[in-house]
Amino acid sequence: MLPNNFNSQEEILHKLREIAKVHDFSNLQTIAHIFYDVIKISYYALVRKTEGLKGRVVKVTLKRNEITRLVKLIDYHHVNDNLFPPDHELVQCFGPNYNEGDALKFFENFVEGPIEDRFGNKISISLDDGVKFMYKNKENGRHELKSEFYIPSRGKRLPWIRHTVKKTTNIYFRRDKDDRELMYISKYELPQYDDQNNKCYWVVIAKKYYKDTVGPYKFKTAFPVFKYNSLLKRMERYQPINCLKNI
Repeated sequence: MLPNNFNSQEEILHKLREIAKVHDFSNLQTIAHIFYDVIKISYYALVRKTEGLKGRVVKVTLKRNEITRLVKLIDYHHVNDNLFPPDHELVQCFGPNYNEGDALKFFENFVEGPIEDRFGNKISISLDDGVKFMYKNKENGRHELKSEFYIPSRGKRLPWIRHTVKKTTNIYFRRDKDDRELMYISKYELPQYDDQNNKCYWVVIAKKYYKDTVGPYKFKTAFPVFKYNSLLKRMERYQPINCLKNI
């Protein structure tokens, strides 16, 4: 039997304030963090639903099973959201003298090749196609292999690609048009000499044709995420890998 419905948003807030008084602050902070993330990621789900209406004026709401899916998604993320402090191996490409040529050599020597994640999914990383993720033409959004489009922040984090795939349990899946897609997420502390925030998430994306049940996934891209809400917005489209029997 489900609890009685609330009559207004004010009643919800009033009840939450009453309940909050009985919790220890640290416990309450954890609860609030989890459910704030659920409310925020639900907002992104609503935005995506609204965009799908293409201008039609319709009241958009989430069904109970859609909300439940997002609760499970956030729970999975919190359980697997581990922080990896970068050791020498992970920061070896940082520094002012590390350039585009160094990144290309590092990719060929230490990133390219087959790899498996902790669930046994095979991923192929090729030099010809995989290296494109370090370049982006901001005007057209294409990955063009020209020096003026090289992204230093991605080149410096090349060691994080294989480390993320091998070490993280924070893994997600979605069907993307005609592809199966895996998303790997790790959280790293940055070296003090980096010009970005102290911590960031590192995302690795791999894909393969959805009817292919034998071949490996192919590495497509990797990028840092510095804003937590940006991570939630991306995660909303995925399912935790532990919810699937055959990916």
